[in-house]
Amino acid sequence: MVTATRLGTPYGVEVSNGHRTVFSDTRKESKGGDAGMRPHELLESALAACVCMSLDMAAERAGVTLPEGTVEVAINRLDSETAFNVSLRFAAGLSAEQEELVQGVVRTSPVARTLGKPIQVRPAAIVTA
Repeated sequence: MVTATRLGTPYGVEVSNGHRTVFSDTRKESKGGDAGMRPHELLESALAACVCMSLDMAAERAGVTLPEGTVEVAINRLDSETAFNVSLRFAAGLSAEQEELVQGVVRTSPVARTLGKPIQVRPAAIVTA
């Protein structure tokens, strides 16, 4: 479970899973600041991180060696539709087998699968002290 707590500054939020904490913020109409990533950036970063991790796991399972070095995953969220363009940059070129593995991972990483399902946001409880 993840919780978000308002910090008392305009739009500043602390997000925690109980073990780790990150900060989120946005800037609207001269309010807010730069305490952390904007909410959509947190969503995009979840997808990018998941693709990176899933890539290593899938390559290991398939016995496929990916190029040495850093893999950079860039996410571009489209405002016109609910869609994300995922770009990957490797330190070296990929074989056809490696490319097929990478394309499969982008579509089937756990966060991509979650985002691909119909999503409903339901208020579960409102508690007052």
